[in-house]
Amino acid sequence: MRIRTSTLNTVYLIVYVVSLLGVSCLQAPAQCPSQGSANLDVNQVNATINNSAELFWDLNAHAGYAVPKSYDRHATFASSLWVGGLDPMGGLHVAASTYRQQGDEFYAGPYRHQTPYNCGRGIETPAQCLVDGALWLSSGKVMHILPGAFQVFDPVTGTKVTRYLPPNFLKLRALELPSGQVAIIWWHPTQQAVRSQIMVIDTSNFLVPVSDTLLYNHQEGSMVVLPNGNVLLIGPFGVEEFNPVTHTTQARAARGSAVVRQDAVVLGNGWVFATGGPANGTELYDPLTDTWQPGPSLLLPRTSYPELTALPGGDILITGGNVHTAATEIYDPLTNSITAGPVLADSMGRHAVHLASPHDVVFIYEDQVSFLGRPMHLDLLTGISEIWPLNGFGLPSAGRGGQIVASTADPLMHRFLDLGRKGIQDARWQHVWKVSRSDVTRFQYDFAHQIVNFASYPDIETWPGNGNVWAGEDAQLAPYIDVDGDGVYDPLQDGDYPCFPGDQALWWVFNDDGPHGTTGAASFPIQVEIMAYAFDCNNSPCPDTAVDYTTFYHYEITNKAAMTFHDVSVGIWRDPAIGYSADDIVGCDSTLDVAFMCNGDANDETAQGYGTNPPALGSFLLRNGDIDEMSGMMVYQNDWSIAGNPTTGMHHYGYLNQLWQDGSPLEYAQTGIPTHFAYPGDPGWCGPGTGNGGWSQYSTIGNQPYNQRLVQTFGPFDLDPGQTKQLDLALVFSRADFNDNLGSVCKLLDDGSTIQNWWQNVLDRGCFSLVMDAPEPSDVSLDAIQIVPNPNTGFFSVQFGKPSATPIAVRLLNLQGQYVVEESISAGQAGLMLDCSSLPSGVYLLQLTGKNLNASRKVVLQR
Repeated sequence: MRIRTSTLNTVYLIVYVVSLLGVSCLQAPAQCPSQGSANLDVNQVNATINNSAELFWDLNAHAGYAVPKSYDRHATFASSLWVGGLDPMGGLHVAASTYRQQGDEFYAGPYRHQTPYNCGRGIETPAQCLVDGALWLSSGKVMHILPGAFQVFDPVTGTKVTRYLPPNFLKLRALELPSGQVAIIWWHPTQQAVRSQIMVIDTSNFLVPVSDTLLYNHQEGSMVVLPNGNVLLIGPFGVEEFNPVTHTTQARAARGSAVVRQDAVVLGNGWVFATGGPANGTELYDPLTDTWQPGPSLLLPRTSYPELTALPGGDILITGGNVHTAATEIYDPLTNSITAGPVLADSMGRHAVHLASPHDVVFIYEDQVSFLGRPMHLDLLTGISEIWPLNGFGLPSAGRGGQIVASTADPLMHRFLDLGRKGIQDARWQHVWKVSRSDVTRFQYDFAHQIVNFASYPDIETWPGNGNVWAGEDAQLAPYIDVDGDGVYDPLQDGDYPCFPGDQALWWVFNDDGPHGTTGAASFPIQVEIMAYAFDCNNSPCPDTAVDYTTFYHYEITNKAAMTFHDVSVGIWRDPAIGYSADDIVGCDSTLDVAFMCNGDANDETAQGYGTNPPALGSFLLRNGDIDEMSGMMVYQNDWSIAGNPTTGMHHYGYLNQLWQDGSPLEYAQTGIPTHFAYPGDPGWCGPGTGNGGWSQYSTIGNQPYNQRLVQTFGPFDLDPGQTKQLDLALVFSRADFNDNLGSVCKLLDDGSTIQNWWQNVLDRGCFSLVMDAPEPSDVSLDAIQIVPNPNTGFFSVQFGKPSATPIAVRLLNLQGQYVVEESISAGQAGLMLDCSSLPSGVYLLQLTGKNLNASRKVVLQR
């Protein structure tokens, strides 16, 4: 048995994008992504933990750090993470959050590696590049069209159905009929004489019927449903009308411009408007008279995949078809005229268009420079468009009202895009996992007796030990005990279970891969994994009763960019609130690496207060061999002065480095000498005459506390690509019965010192891959990857030269883009032997994907 972090998860899911209007994301409200939270409450603390950077403070502005929890008093309001640093060019990157309901710069879920969607460029199948490769059916189910197959996902039940199509059904197009059935056509990519085929899928059972042969090859043509329910197919070699009831077809008048890469739309009067062709042409088709007539000329040539979108007022929005322009056009059927439309933020080649509201249009398109799939929003009322910095989207997408479904690098991955906050919300990650020692003990007993019922411990079943490497997630995520050593978290089959310290633990992950509403600074491409945990001293041996009033936090902050950031500082922001929030003071002790807060006078007033001899709360650094010292503490006022609330990225970064908003340094009050630590003095915490004096807030403000914020900082340091910095903290609550409010600080410092020593020297921290532990093998070098032999007869090995630090997913694709072999390489292995002797001779593509690896190699099989 060994402790492992996570590896690949090969489960495929379907991707969702939620509307910017805030409508329910699916038919069943329970399926909608929520702001996940859980309570760490095993001992004398009840701490509300959210699934992003903020702790204790929820969306409804409820403080959430109650201690003692039976006393109904809160020792602090809120806490969150700040990270800031400089890129190699000196550019500032900052990610920060304060109060949860005021917005965020962190997004739930792991950071996803940004990889090109690669539409039509060698490793993706052509069908995955189709604009209509996905359909949101009127039944509420989602149908994803794949080469030689389709899958249907039911978001209400969470089930899916897979059906395989005939081998030649690789070039596909599909649409839903008024009956609820789905029509799928196939075309030949080059030969005019090869006629297309069509099949009508019954959506009650999704069985694959015998296909009907059409009259023409509809290579990259368009298809629309006419008012009579028939399908009009417009291809480069002819036009025909197919009756899905009788399964008969008849030729119709050909377009004047026989072109591929066209589009068509049915107008309100039943006519068909088509574009895509030479000489900026458009055409109109009357189904009743079976005649075509010229339409108005386009303002610009649009000969390569234009898109026509019917707007609520009856006009037609014309986009794309010309990668050299971002201009759009509007066709008015009433006047049969075309006028200039809004200019978009980017030009588009292939793209999908979705009407999210009467005036909000969402495009999912392929960037012509990076070939990354991106979403772009257009407000038709203002004509303003905006690209959202969310990469890795593929073009297959479908919409229904304000709901949109889209693809990623993994075409079947649950993923939510909240268009309102312009960020990804993945259903899986809208959660904080909560496990307890008693749950694990019960699970182990149940597994040994083969009576496992996950309803008793659901977070053990769904513990995110495995990231989805196909979607760009890390292979290694939440730590777990891998009972059989196979590198896959499988509690049902293998009895694997979460690995954590303490009697109860929470785990969650978030990233900075979205817009910034708090600082406005450039994003900091990081992933943050946190485990919060606590001990119940009634069940676990504790060095001091103070542990029963303490919660612990383990942060892992990883640089996901390909560049090194320097002068990086990490800050823990806190809003002090010892009971009644308007009478608190703060201080620090750099020798104990603690930032603390306490009451400013002897009595904590009001119904929210703790009364006489009020407590103190301290944030103690736990030295882990990686971050071993607190580098500073900054305090600022809750106002809008230069010493008040930060509003820019530079303000936040300045506070991380103890600089005021005008750039001036924090100064020690008595001497005026710049310092990194605010209020480090001791006015006599443990009794009269015992303090060393110095600069303290207690003596400075003369018992006139005010509302303020503190930032406890660590750094600066460099953060290399893929490097992880680990930060461990203990939040300690102490209350004394002497020296009014000051005695509690004296007790806090004693308690914290005891806890620091116990954590450092006694506690088993095996569930953390701390830097001071033996280093893992380095990641695989791209240059070291070898295929031996190559060419080969079907037996060959993948060799790295040295062990891989993390698991690696291995896929072999044929030239049609189909996965014919799927294997994995466990961490610690230096390669893999593959037996592909059953495959036909030919050229194949080998894909290798890991935590910091994304490589492809050509493999030649010949006999």
